[in-house]
This record gives sequence, structure tokens and C-alpha cells, in this order.
Amino acid sequence: MKALSTFLFVFLIAAISFGQVKFEKGYFINNDNQRVECFIKNMDWKYNPVEFSYKLKESGTTETGNLTSVKEFGLTNSFKFINADVKIDRSTQAVVGAKNEMDPVYSREKLFLKVLIEGKANLYGYESNKIKRFFYSLSDTAIYPLTYKEVKKGSTITKNTGFRQQLWDKLRYPKTSMELIKSIDYTAPDLEKYFKIYNESFGGTMTERNTEKKGSYLNLKLTPGINSNSESMTVYGDQGNTSKLSFKGNQSFRIGLEAELSIPFDKYKWGILFEPTYQSYKSDAASDGATATLTLNSLEFPIGLRYYIYINDNTRLYFNGFYISGLALNMNSTIMIPSTTLGDKSYSVGSTGNAAIGGGLDYKRFSLETRYYTNKDLFKGSRFESSENGRFSIILGYKFIKKSYK
Repeated sequence: MKALSTFLFVFLIAAISFGQVKFEKGYFINNDNQRVECFIKNMDWKYNPVEFSYKLKESGTTETGNLTSVKEFGLTNSFKFINADVKIDRSTQAVVGAKNEMDPVYSREKLFLKVLIEGKANLYGYESNKIKRFFYSLSDTAIYPLTYKEVKKGSTITKNTGFRQQLWDKLRYPKTSMELIKSIDYTAPDLEKYFKIYNESFGGTMTERNTEKKGSYLNLKLTPGINSNSESMTVYGDQGNTSKLSFKGNQSFRIGLEAELSIPFDKYKWGILFEPTYQSYKSDAASDGATATLTLNSLEFPIGLRYYIYINDNTRLYFNGFYISGLALNMNSTIMIPSTTLGDKSYSVGSTGNAAIGGGLDYKRFSLETRYYTNKDLFKGSRFESSENGRFSIILGYKFIKKSYK
């Protein structure tokens, strides 16, 4: 078992070391206004980057573009970032002593803004781990922030929705009503929809850059498999009783229903897991010339986190970690002692929590995984104590539902 866990650990480290995001065909514009065709490492950024990696040739060396050397970069027919010197409000709460605590606190910064809509009116987005901001420009004019701020006092949240007045004053199209403006929230979907209608109402060309509307995916997968306890499990009696029962390791059946919520950033490389799993195990041990029987039938409720490494469009490596609560549903799990040495003949089995790590290969709807479970005590709160060697599982998966939440 130690050899198997060591192998799994090495497999995970190797997967992290060698897995990489694919370089895709793109371009950048340098400070001399020259457009350079290249291959860009698509990180599917959730937060706006300050730099990016690229190769001039697909098999060439990796170089770095940043706010000092690049005016614009993007992938062909996909995302686009522009280098802009803008005013941005990074405050997330009221400023003590300010004349008006609802006013934004602007500072001027050079940023890569993501282009969301291009046309007569342009919409840009910026997001960090603390804030989300939007900006606009008309044709080739300067870029301005769309005003928005939240101030929380106790349980009350007050909002400065000045961006609505800006839409009314600067970006009003024919037949726009104040009721429509008031219904717009400071979100990418609402603002993109408004800017799209604005541009269409004035004719001309328009490009909707943020065309891939990402949402979470709920995958449901059936996960049958085989458990292997390669070493024996030992059970001791308490209260000074030195009796010892050594149950032999064997193979047993398991089946689970895995629910995976794919997180919509970083190219869907992360997933949150919940996998109710039925485990079955039965083994015998010698007891005073007779045979003791241990029967384990339980429904466990592991929760975990998964990380994918893309090989190609259909194939991914992945690894995951789980915590398995001790609140498993034990279904007629017992230890039968055909002797009076340890007291009564039949005792119920409970358990403590434990953990698991695993890694595998995902191909279209199918997956194959190896997983190692750490030790746990099967007799928590009873007159017995156990030393269960961690089990090793081989799990086959079939994904039968993939539901999108936009």
C-alpha cells in the first residue's frame, strides 16, 4: 500500500509539472504599432492579466509581453485586451472623512482592459480578486469609468449607480426610456446587452468580443469500481482485553454517483465534487478456534476538489482530493465474534472520517481513476478499536449528464 501511495504521489507531481495550457494563434501590437502574429498561452484569465506568454513560432521559445511593451493583444476571433491609462476606483468601502462617502476614489493606472463590445460605443471590463469595474469610450475618444460603488453599513447596502446617469447623458439611443436605464444592473450581461442595442441603433459595424458566455457545468457520473485492502486489518478489544483479530485484506465492490460542479474560469480546470459512494467489504479472522466475521456495508459522502490538465480537446489528466465525513450511513455493518472472549457475539460498526487522493484519465464521457484512502477507525465510540490499513481503489466512470448554468 505504501508503494501504491508513493506511485500516486509521484504521478500527481509529474502531472502538475508537465501539464500546460495550449498556445493558440493570436497577435499583439507593440509600441511601434506593429502587429505581430504569434501563439499566445491562453490562460482563460478570470482576472485581468498584467502580462502574457507568447511564442513567435509554435515550436519556439516562450517570451513575455506586458504593459510596458505591448499596446494590445488577443486571440484570433476571440478575446482582446488593450493597454489603457484610465482612472479606476479600487475602494471597497466608505472612506472615513470623505466629503461624500458614496463618491468613487479614483487613481490613475495603466491596465490591460478586456474588450467586451466594439463599435460606435466600446465597453471594457476589469476584474481583480476584490473588484469588478466597467469602462466605456465613444469611437476613438478617451476611456472613462462607469461609476458604481457599494457602501455597507451594518446589514444595509447603499449603492452609487452613477453609471445609469452616464448611459442617459452620453450613451442614449433613440427610444431609450428612463425606465429601461433604471432596470440595468452593473453586470457584464446587462451592460453588454445595452451597448449592443446602442451600436445597432446607429448602424455601422460592431464586434461582440465576449461571445463565450460562461457558466458552471454540473456533471453527473456513475463510478463503479474495485476496492483492494492489500494488508490485513487488526481489531483489538478494550478494557484491558488483549484479544486481537486480524482480518485479511481482499477485494470488494464499490459504486458511486459523482456530482461535479465545473468552475467557469481557468478553462474549466477546477471542479467541486460530491460523490455518495456505497462500499462493501467482508472478511474473516481466527478467534479462539472459530471464525470471526467483519461485515462492512456503508454509504459514504465524500466532498472534494479536482484539477484537470488538458492533453487535447477530448483527453484530460486529473487529480483530486476528498474528505470523507465520519457521518457515513452504515447499513447492517457488524463484527460477529463466535466466542465469549470479547463479550457479546455481535457489535455494530461505526467509523471516523478520513481522506483520499486520486488521479486519472478523462476521455470524452469515460474516465479511469486510481484512488488511495487513508486509515480510519471503524469502531469509534464502541468497546473495540481498529487499525485499518488504507484501501486502494480502481474506479471506472461514465458521465451521463452535463448540464450548463449560464
